[in-house]
Amino acid sequence: MYRKLMGAAIAMATLATPAVADGLNVTVDGIRNAKGNIVILVFDDARAFDNLDAWSAIDYAQVPSRKGSISYEFTDLNAGPYAVFSFHDENKDEDLNMTATQLLEGVGSTGAPNPQDEPGFKAASVWPGDVRVRIHYDQ
Repeated sequence: MYRKLMGAAIAMATLATPAVADGLNVTVDGIRNAKGNIVILVFDDARAFDNLDAWSAIDYAQVPSRKGSISYEFTDLNAGPYAVFSFHDENKDEDLNMTATQLLEGVGSTGAPNPQDEPGFKAASVWPGDVRVRIHYDQ
């Protein structure tokens, strides 16, 4: 009887313990070509994300572009929540290029499945694990 209770207690403890995430694994979809890099910025601060303050991002990556999708693993980001912003830096100038009325490079973020979406940190928040960001282009 004691063994059965002990086994049940261990099973319940295992079910109650949240899975340990293996970092934040970001996949960026919708990339139109292989020019330049895909820049991925990860934020853990609402104000920094809402202002797109790249200097305040908790982590970032530049990944060579490829038509379709790319993936990048932020293995040290295990706490959360995070919000992810990404852009296609086609000319490798490390800046999001735009005119007064139009983006010249593609952008996307968590919580933004449509091109017109501009979510705040709360709506864009994700937890460690697999995350997808869709890049949208104005032209």
